[in-house]
Amino acid sequence: MTQVPDRTRARPIHSGAGPDGRLSSESARFAEALQPRVMGPRLAAALGGSGGRSARACHVLDAKYEPGHRALVLYQYGERLVRGDLLGEDLLGEDLLGGDGAVNGGGPLVAPGVRLSVFPHDPDLPWLRHVLDPAILARRMRDELGGRAGARVSRCRVRLLRYRPGKRATLWLEFAPGDPSYVVKVYHDPGKASAVVRESRALAAAPSPAGVLELAPVVAHLPDLATVVQAAVPGVPLERQWAGRRVRSAAAAVAAVRQAAQALAELHAYPVISTRERPVERELRRFGLRAGRIATVDESLGTTLAGLAERLGQLRAAVCRTDADDNSLVHGDCKPSQFLLDGHRVAMLDLDHCGVAHPAGDLGTFLASLTQQAARCGLAGGEPADVDLLAVLGEEFLTAYFRARGGWDDSTACLQARWYEAVALERKALRAFARAPRSPLPGALAAHAHRCLDKLERARP
Repeated sequence: MTQVPDRTRARPIHSGAGPDGRLSSESARFAEALQPRVMGPRLAAALGGSGGRSARACHVLDAKYEPGHRALVLYQYGERLVRGDLLGEDLLGEDLLGGDGAVNGGGPLVAPGVRLSVFPHDPDLPWLRHVLDPAILARRMRDELGGRAGARVSRCRVRLLRYRPGKRATLWLEFAPGDPSYVVKVYHDPGKASAVVRESRALAAAPSPAGVLELAPVVAHLPDLATVVQAAVPGVPLERQWAGRRVRSAAAAVAAVRQAAQALAELHAYPVISTRERPVERELRRFGLRAGRIATVDESLGTTLAGLAERLGQLRAAVCRTDADDNSLVHGDCKPSQFLLDGHRVAMLDLDHCGVAHPAGDLGTFLASLTQQAARCGLAGGEPADVDLLAVLGEEFLTAYFRARGGWDDSTACLQARWYEAVALERKALRAFARAPRSPLPGALAAHAHRCLDKLERARP
């Protein structure tokens, strides 16, 4: 059995990294690392394949930047995924480099001080390569499934669905044609994987309300590999009803969000099986800290986000009850992409953030996802009709949810949902900055959140 090695989490930049000048330099270096045309030849020279001349094979797929704390980029270089960690300037001394130009204890180092890790190597997911080995995974699945695996399970096909550097890799697993398929999630933290398994199995055993909700069952847990395997569930993604150049049918989109709202209401009616509390006050404090870091490299945006966090705290008591009796089981990351529609059934995906909190948090996160889509549409010069439809879908989602909860639609509940929408918009603004510090999207999301709070102040009793 493969043992989990010690975690070697990359922490290339540390809080309090120095004076503003250093953070300004860090920001400029990260902006350079986000330029595929600049980084392509450097990756080619370090990894081979283009003789250091071509940048066309390089694309930026994802990024995460927290000033003074962490900065990484996910590149697609040809057929390879490459994680790049921006090292702090204090780590770029000559003693860090080996004779072959590699960072001691890591991969190659390229300008502007980016350490490269080629997938499936990830310093935060050292066991990922074992899970991606078809022979190892098939054997472990056979051990877990027993007689359900069948005699044909000697090897399997594994396909990458999503990769979040340092966090999680999601894979699609298939055996022989016609056999069931599975979704494999490889976590950076074995404890997180165990919590997901524990809560998923508790949900499966709990009495559930009859209705449309379906949850993907956990079929295997590989604790030494921080891996959870779930049965794949059929369905069409909810957002496909309105995403794309043309909306097939506004009526179909409305009907779909109503189904999703009913499924969420059913999840909230489950017994509270989780022990993970997710108080929003703790998140507001994190907002303030992250906004302060952003202010060191973008004073205007950081000040706006810090002011938004403060305003959220001031309005909380005015619009939201804080009684713990109002809490319930929540999804924790409720957005359109988490719903799969299959006829009259609705599957909810990804219970990684499942916990105990106010149910309006899920409502607000869903609404903020629609607002984020509208903001992106506006920045891209989209049609006003598309933005209007997203607003209608948000209202329909709230109405259907309140109806499913038995008329829980008083004015206080609406205020709570909209306040949590502003919370989720700040969360999304912080993430948008982390992925693209020079994008106008973070500022647009913060502006939407402030407008949301303006409406709350006018509507509150």
